[in-house]
This record gives sequence, C-alpha cells and structure tokens, in this order.
Amino acid sequence: MPQHIDDLLLDEAPGWALFLDFDGTLVDLAPRPDAITVPEGLPILLTQLRDLLGGALAVVSGRPIAELDRFLSPAQLAAAGQHGLERRDADGRHRVAPVDQRALAAIAASMDGLAARHPGVRVERKSLSVALHYREAPAATEAARQLAEELGRAHASAFQVQAGKMVFELKPRGADKGAAVAAFMAESPFAGRRPVFAGDDLTDEYGFAAATAAAGIAIQVGRREPNGAGWNAQDPQAFRGWLEKLARHIGSTAS
Repeated sequence: MPQHIDDLLLDEAPGWALFLDFDGTLVDLAPRPDAITVPEGLPILLTQLRDLLGGALAVVSGRPIAELDRFLSPAQLAAAGQHGLERRDADGRHRVAPVDQRALAAIAASMDGLAARHPGVRVERKSLSVALHYREAPAATEAARQLAEELGRAHASAFQVQAGKMVFELKPRGADKGAAVAAFMAESPFAGRRPVFAGDDLTDEYGFAAATAAAGIAIQVGRREPNGAGWNAQDPQAFRGWLEKLARHIGSTAS
C-alpha cells in the first residue's frame, strides 16, 4: 500500500530531480486532450521549483513538447514528449527519434475508420505516434481494444500498443518514460541527484520503475491500483499542493 505523500520527508529535497507527468498529474483529465485547464500559477510554480533545484525538473508526457509549451507558457522547461520520442534537455537541445511516417499514416487511417463508425471516438495525430481516444464513447471500448491489438500485430516490427486511461496509442518501439528519465539522469543538472517521478497512468509505470531502480521516489497521483509507486497523492489538486509545500521547504533551506 503506497504511503501518503504528506508523510514524505523533505530533508533531502534540495538534492532531488523532479520528473512530472502532465495530464492527470499536474492538471486534471478532460474529455478531450485540448479541453484541459491549466491552473493559474502552475507555470510559475514549476519555474520556481526548477530554479530551486538548479534546473533539475522535467515534464515527461505523452503529449508533444510543443503542446506542453503552449499549455505551460511562459514557462519553457526541460521536457520529454510523446513518451520520450522527443526530448529537450536543460540546455534547450531538442532530440527527435526517427519514425516510419508511412506506417504511422496507415495506422491513423485505420483509426479514422473506427472513429467514423463510433461517434465520440477521437483520433489524436501526433508527429511521432497516434492515439485512439474513447473517453466520450465508452461503448466503443472493446472495438477500440480490438483495433489497437490488430494494428499492434500488423506493425509489430516497429510499433507497440500503449494502453492508458480510455486511450490506446501506437508508438514506435524502444521509447518510454523510463528511458527518458534515464537519459536525463545521465546529463547535467540531473546527474547525481535522486530522481522523483510522479504520474497517474499506465504509461507512468516506466517512470516509476526508472526512479525506483535509481533509489529514487515514485508517486502515484490518483487511486489506480496496482501500481509500482511507493507514495500516493489523492488527485492533481493534492499533488499541486504538495509541490507548493516542496517549493517552500527548499526555499527555506536555501535562505
């Protein structure tokens, strides 16, 4: 059973490196990816935490980095987007994995066919992956699952299925949030710090595993069980409150 996040001792927090999922962790989930609301003050809080940690904060998300920048403006943080297929380090260098765009287009076309038959199903085209959302069409759950599995088998040499909350995503093999965390931890200013990864969904299990393997801290936001995290925050609002508490603690330590 994960322990409550408020019981987490903060004495060593100035030596942490923060890796934060976005949807369902920093912001509440919404029926559509473009319908989320960013709480006022969140970009400022994340910027403050980054500075207090000497730059060792990154957002690690399934969204493209350009979307993260738009939602978190004016903050521009180190980030891994599309489950690590693209990554911007603390110095602003941007790396993008090669992807078979013809195969990606074929996958998206198949998903479009399902969406046309099931109102409420939405296809989210990203530059390096494609996601099939059925949050607004729960009756299409099994049809979405079957299609995702079929596409996964048909493109198994290059793509894999990533399940999430009311979504199936086809993404290139070899990229996940854990690999993104490991890449950051090999670089300044993250290297030598204790990783803290917070997330809510199945995709975040890779991040939990990477943090735990490096003697770090894994935080599950929400009540999804089982999970690989040792700590829990009730919801994004509670987690944001904890981040504010963390910023105050590190700030008081530095002063």
